[in-house]
Amino acid sequence: MRLKPDAKAPHPHRLGVGSSGPDVKRLEKKLIQHGLLKGQADDHFDTQTRAAVKQFERKNDFQHVDGVVGGGVWRRLELGAAHEGHVSEQSLAGTRDTFKTVTINVKSNPVMDQAAVVHDVKRAASQGGLIGWNEISPDRYFKAIRDLGPEWGHYMPRDGGLRIPNPISWKKSEWKLQDEGFLRTHEGKKGVSPNRYVTWVKLKNEETGKSIIRMNTHLVSGAWSGNKPHKEWRQDMWNKHMDRLDRLVTHFEKKGLPVIVGGDFNRDSYKVLGNQVKYDNKLNVGTHGHGTLDYLMHTPSGSLKSHGAHVDRGFRSDHDSVSVKYTIKG
Repeated sequence: MRLKPDAKAPHPHRLGVGSSGPDVKRLEKKLIQHGLLKGQADDHFDTQTRAAVKQFERKNDFQHVDGVVGGGVWRRLELGAAHEGHVSEQSLAGTRDTFKTVTINVKSNPVMDQAAVVHDVKRAASQGGLIGWNEISPDRYFKAIRDLGPEWGHYMPRDGGLRIPNPISWKKSEWKLQDEGFLRTHEGKKGVSPNRYVTWVKLKNEETGKSIIRMNTHLVSGAWSGNKPHKEWRQDMWNKHMDRLDRLVTHFEKKGLPVIVGGDFNRDSYKVLGNQVKYDNKLNVGTHGHGTLDYLMHTPSGSLKSHGAHVDRGFRSDHDSVSVKYTIKG
């Protein structure tokens, strides 16, 4: 029997992408209990929440499957009384969308066993639909990412015969690839450090049609901490890398594109791009032991708004992940 849409006892709030508040958190907890939503419940209704609601609607033979929560879904999930005045309906008209992006360094020096790699890859994938990976060096690390399944798209470029260790992945249901590229920021030094890169993708948000640039990078280590050899060279290469990254960000800014930059910057608690960007994770919250080396940041833009960052310490790698939730306006 096909269930009719919410004809009786309408829910006082229609929940959809962009909604927030305690009702959304309660909804997400229920969806997690039903095995329809991965990760942790928060108070923001994003595209992953919508996909889980759609699954619930299909499994329960709802006549209209749209991923929007009205009275019928609310009652069937047994969510109880709603909280008046706590929910924003900012995107039900389809004018904006919310997404999460993640940066994670999956340690390859020394290499981890494959079970640990798979654990970290799957954990990062449960946190957001747009991921910048770093230190992805052995082929089996790339395989773990590809094994996420056909719902994921990947940019895994090569520089000549070298596979660049900074791939980017995105959920195809959320994003459409429009362009891609990489920049070798400097040559490596044998026995000291490999070549370093910036990878980037231009993606169109499937909900709003708005495009963004997502950049991913990993800078030379030991330039600003410890007593590693070739310190002067490391510092010169770190500065060269940041100069080229700065110019690339500016290039896309001039095209009117919002830019999100993430990665392992190997400089502790430091505004690596000055005031050119907004730093979405706090500079004094450790992501590598007590040091803050991993950052997510975005260029100031009227079409992109950050809702705060989360640091997850549950990885087998010696780095934690950083995830940030953004709203993008159409």
